[in-house]
Amino acid sequence: MHRILAMCLEAGIALVILVPVFLALDKYYVHNWNRTLSYLIFAFYLAAVDAVVGLPSIHYIRFDLNINLKPFAYMFSDYKNSALNVLLFMPLGFLLPFFCPHYKAFFQTVLFGFCASLLIELLQIFTFRATDVNDLMTNTLGAVLGWCAARLVLRLAPSASPGWKPKEVYLVCGVTFGVMFFLQPFLAELVWALF
Repeated sequence: MHRILAMCLEAGIALVILVPVFLALDKYYVHNWNRTLSYLIFAFYLAAVDAVVGLPSIHYIRFDLNINLKPFAYMFSDYKNSALNVLLFMPLGFLLPFFCPHYKAFFQTVLFGFCASLLIELLQIFTFRATDVNDLMTNTLGAVLGWCAARLVLRLAPSASPGWKPKEVYLVCGVTFGVMFFLQPFLAELVWALF
């Protein structure tokens, strides 16, 4: 429970920075409040993922080569972690096709989920976390299951998608991870000092 609260607090701190950024983007470029709101939903999810997986930040980078390249090693004995990895990436698999028609294609969503997971695993070399091929597999499975859920919802309500272009997905990802790397750690340090 403490981990979930910490994740929500870290992501909430990121939103303090992300909301003004996306509101400025809406005022000068997007001019669509619904689309901006969907950007913020996706950005909050990405910030929460960053908080859970412990990606490096300007505040904390440490080279720690802790790599597991053996598929299925400890995957079933540590089934809780495997299940949490699947759950962590299900929203990604759901939100991508829901927000962006390009990701209604199964392969596009699975490729994005795989690449996002691979990037996380490689970046974890610069943190205290382990880089694990099993996490790559379970995260990708989560993206697949999320895609299946999104396809079901989109069949029931096909006009629900905001209609993002792929470059908007990359924009939201880039802005969010930029904030999480450069700005959020300093604000988080101030907030955590209050507790």
